[in-house]
This record gives sequence, C-alpha cells and structure tokens, in this order.
Amino acid sequence: MERIAIIGLGLMGGSLGLALKKNRAPYVITASSRSPHNRQLALQRGAVDRAFERPFDAARDASLVVVCTPVISIPSMVELIRPALKPGAIITDVGSTKAWLMDEVPKLLKNSDAIFIGSHPICGGEQSGMDAARDDLYEGAMVVVTPPKKVDEDLLSTISNLWKFVGANFQSLEAAEHDRIVARTSHLPHLAATLLSTTVGRSATENMAGFCGSGFRDTTRVAAGDAEMWHDILKTNRESVREELVAYRAQLERMIGLLDHRDFDGIRRLLDEGKAARAALLAGPT
Repeated sequence: MERIAIIGLGLMGGSLGLALKKNRAPYVITASSRSPHNRQLALQRGAVDRAFERPFDAARDASLVVVCTPVISIPSMVELIRPALKPGAIITDVGSTKAWLMDEVPKLLKNSDAIFIGSHPICGGEQSGMDAARDDLYEGAMVVVTPPKKVDEDLLSTISNLWKFVGANFQSLEAAEHDRIVARTSHLPHLAATLLSTTVGRSATENMAGFCGSGFRDTTRVAAGDAEMWHDILKTNRESVREELVAYRAQLERMIGLLDHRDFDGIRRLLDEGKAARAALLAGPT
C-alpha cells in the first residue's frame, strides 16, 4: 500500500490524518512531530499508523509527503527529509502563501527526483495542536494547488486525489495570483481583527470586558490564531498584504471624512454598500 507522510501534527496535519482514515484512503500514514503529546494523541485517535520525532524517519519510503508546519519552516523541513525521499516522491504543503515557497523549495530539490507542488487548504481555526484536530476540517473546503509551470498530469492527479479523499474541492492557480487573492480574502481580515482587538483593548486602566458582546467576539475571533503562523504568512506575502492594507486604510479614511463632514447620508450609503458587498461575496459566483 502507498505510504503518505505528514510532517507536523498540529490542527492541519492531525486533521488530515483523521480525515484520510475516516474516508478509508488507501495509504499507510506515517507522521512526525517534535511534541510527544501530539505523537501519542495521533496514535491514540487513529490518525496515523506510525509517529516519529524526526521528519526524516516519517518521510522514508513515502510516495507523498505533506508538510504541515509554519510557512517559514517548510524549506528547512524539505531539506531535512530530502535524503529520505524515494525517487519520484511528491511533496506538498498546507501553507497560506505560495509564491515564496514555489521559489524556495524547488531549489532544494535540484539534485533530487522529488517534485514540489504547493497546496493551500482554505480552512482552519484559531485553535492549534493535535487536540484541536478533527476529521471534518477539510470537508467542503477549497484547496488551491500551485503546480510548477511544467508538471506531469499524473503528478497533479495524485495531489488532487489526496484532497478529494478528505472531501475538499480542488482548484489550480498560479502562485502569485493565489497570494494576491488570499491577501484580500484571508490575510487582511485577520489583520483587521487583530488591529480591532488592540484598538478596543488599548487602555489597560479601563475595564472593557463587560461591554464586549457578540459583535466584538464575532469580528475578532480569528485574532486568537497562532501568532507565529501569522508572522510567517505576513513575512512571506508582505507586498500583497500591504497593498490590501492601503485599500483598507482608504475605506477607513472615507468613513472618517464622512463623520468629519456630518455626511450621514453618505454614511448610510457606505453601510448599505458594505452590507451588499458581504452578501455578494458570501453568495459566491453566479
């Protein structure tokens, strides 16, 4: 039976193992994690067949390797497992930025028969670790795959089949285009939630907790996400994120200008515009 290796047993890696097992995917699953707790829990929950501390040991003889670690660490993980890779092995990942990885990782595989095809499952949560893993995380999610310019269709099918096994939808995009889109739809909302949280909580001398209702909780939920992961995302997608922050700043300045001029009809129009934009976005393509 074909072997798949999962490098990293946090929310994404642990959920991938659980989903593959739940859907009876035809893989023997090995995994690695520095955390003894995550390794033990993954085995107890039946997410993996074998768990190792070293990525090298998990990747040995695997036909497919999925790196589920923070974006910045993915190239170093690939470098660690490269000597263990079997000829023709495919490496993919779950990172939220792709252009930087599609530039860095292939350079590490120059003298190898392995190939890197980037993946980004658009799902997740503010919790982390194997404790937070669940077998339905990927169901109905969009997974964007960013293949090299020249890639064998059979290799691309292997990646698409992986994500189909866990109930995800599959779309192929050029890496830079992917990063431009997710900067607007994912990275900007996270920063907006973060900045809103720091703004509301800016005064340590005032007790605001009792005044923070469901509106505050709903709009800032993602700010509870892993800071290390988001640091990596912003570092590797800096230009696209900055462009979206500039666009967001323009909307903030627009609202401030309307308030300054007591233009309450304009404020009403802006509120209606925001409501309509949200409805259109969540309705999906027509």
